[in-house]
Amino acid sequence: MLKLSTKSLAVSAMLALSLTAGANQAMAEESGIISKEVSSIDSNYCHIKYMAFSQQSLSSSTPVFEPSDVIDRYGSCDFNPNNPEEIRNQVATMNSMIHGDGGNEGAGN
Repeated sequence: MLKLSTKSLAVSAMLALSLTAGANQAMAEESGIISKEVSSIDSNYCHIKYMAFSQQSLSSSTPVFEPSDVIDRYGSCDFNPNNPEEIRNQVATMNSMIHGDGGNEGAGN
């Protein structure tokens, strides 16, 4: 019969959690998705948090995610941050911020 102590169970649980966290971090770095919560009402509707691309890399052929810049999105669960359309949206948003187009500046005046 195998006898496990509380201490060995706790160590095993902590090891499993750290391995899971490492795998989740690696997956986030590759996909850009940090978290994805499926709606309890509609399984095709999700709350997704994902990393934006770094401003410098948006002009390159291979954009790189910026872990400190997170986008909070509600919509289709099929959303992919690596989709060329999403990259174009981020480029357009960045350009409008740089050039002052379409912002909330002066709203309500």
